[in-house]
Amino acid sequence: MIDPAASPLSARDRAQRARALRMSPAERLAAMRRLLAQSRAILERHPQGLAHFRRRNFAARSIGRKAEANADDS
Repeated sequence: MIDPAASPLSARDRAQRARALRMSPAERLAAMRRLLAQSRAILERHPQGLAHFRRRNFAARSIGRKAEANADDS
């Protein structure tokens, strides 16, 4: 019997990982491009979310700020 608590990944995560491993590098790159386009489209439809993303992104790149992510940044 399989103990679900013993596995750190859910069944969905394991299936997605197996699917990604079967993809060629070009297919993985195309999938990443689609994901980035989808996330950009979502941000553009929600101006407040886009503003938050830009503030967080620019603050992370500013001089003098630590590169570590804070729990409050999510």
